[in-house]
Amino acid sequence: MSTQDDLRELFQRILPQRAGAIALQLAPDHPQLVWRDENGHLRAALTLVYFDAPDSDTPRDVREQEVYLGDEREHPPARLRAYLEGNLRAIPAILAAHGDDADTLLPCDLFAYADLLADDALQHADEFAAALGDPERLAAMNEAAGEAAWRDELEALGLAEHAAEVRALARPALRLHLDPDDEDDDSTCPIGQTRLGGDPDLPPSFAWPEDGGVLLTFVAQFDLAELAGRPAAGELPAHGLLSFFYAPIPPDGVRGHPVRVLHFTDLDELARRPVPAGVERLRAHAIDLEDEVHFPSLESYFFYESLLPFERVLACHRGRRQGSGEELVPSGPLAYFIAGAERVNEPERPFHRLLGHPAAIQGDPYLDIEIATRPQGWEGWEDGTAESLQIQQQSLRWRLLLQIDAVEQDGLLLNQDGGFFYFWIPADALARHDWTQARGELQCH
Repeated sequence: MSTQDDLRELFQRILPQRAGAIALQLAPDHPQLVWRDENGHLRAALTLVYFDAPDSDTPRDVREQEVYLGDEREHPPARLRAYLEGNLRAIPAILAAHGDDADTLLPCDLFAYADLLADDALQHADEFAAALGDPERLAAMNEAAGEAAWRDELEALGLAEHAAEVRALARPALRLHLDPDDEDDDSTCPIGQTRLGGDPDLPPSFAWPEDGGVLLTFVAQFDLAELAGRPAAGELPAHGLLSFFYAPIPPDGVRGHPVRVLHFTDLDELARRPVPAGVERLRAHAIDLEDEVHFPSLESYFFYESLLPFERVLACHRGRRQGSGEELVPSGPLAYFIAGAERVNEPERPFHRLLGHPAAIQGDPYLDIEIATRPQGWEGWEDGTAESLQIQQQSLRWRLLLQIDAVEQDGLLLNQDGGFFYFWIPADALARHDWTQARGELQCH
């Protein structure tokens, strides 16, 4: 009997294998179940079937693939067969080891353990099955495979040697989904409740937030106890109310938009405060929170370039200024990497978020806020100079506190020309919870 016939019999005998709501089986309609391709490699036609529930036989998703099994010219056929038999028998353990990530698997992901063939201590199917059924060994192999795949992704960006630094760029965020109050009446909402717009909760004797005599607009408030425990909220206080106010139009001669971020520690001291006459009152919205993770956007590419040696980055930017510069981190692969790494559930607008990295409309929001806080603003800016790169480096110190999208439900939420309004704070001020250092900036069309 040929190797492929032997393996076909093996696969037909052992499959299907199921763990919970996922099963691996041979592809029912494929013309060949196990075969040798034109390069002499052994392959099998397999499907992963995802059922509605562990006790259900109703499929909700089916993923079919032609899976590479190995090359019998590289390994003795009997040992390769023993490895594949052990792999098949261990499928339930492999599926269980992937846990919450099992929904993203393809059939090939269950046959990614050929490195075991380098272990001469493993010769028989029972030994391979035991190795793949060992949770600790399986977890170590999955982690190593993940790191290898991560480095492969970064190879296209020229950042394969900076895998840890790139991973550290990812920041947890809270996506804000807004539900307007049916009657736009927040008078019955509990004091200290997380929401956007309406009338804020303030201590009775606390003066309405203002800047230079101009009363500010209330934007949002967050019950910090409600946020506690979420990944994004680790840098915030665990209790109290964090409230955000801004100036829709900057006063004459002022760059940027004045803002106030206020932390009230005792919710029992708060009372509902009507918005003063002449101050814009935003429509009240309840806020639903969703955990997300963000990498710096394509517009904030300097985050990625800054991982490389300064002199190399400077030479590249000087070359660009002279019309001959290369891309240190190619924008096409970078855009693909960001989109794949974030796996954002709802990428379409509106983009309301607390913490994380900002979305952008045009240009780098980090550079915008850094320039806005310089005494001379953009005056004297020369792209490609050492000074400009140092300013870009300094811009990485800013942390996004809150981003509000002016667009909501096909209408304007803020009177900001359909753009984004950002509340920023320097990283060291965030660590100290020094909200007086918060600044506001706008990007619009």
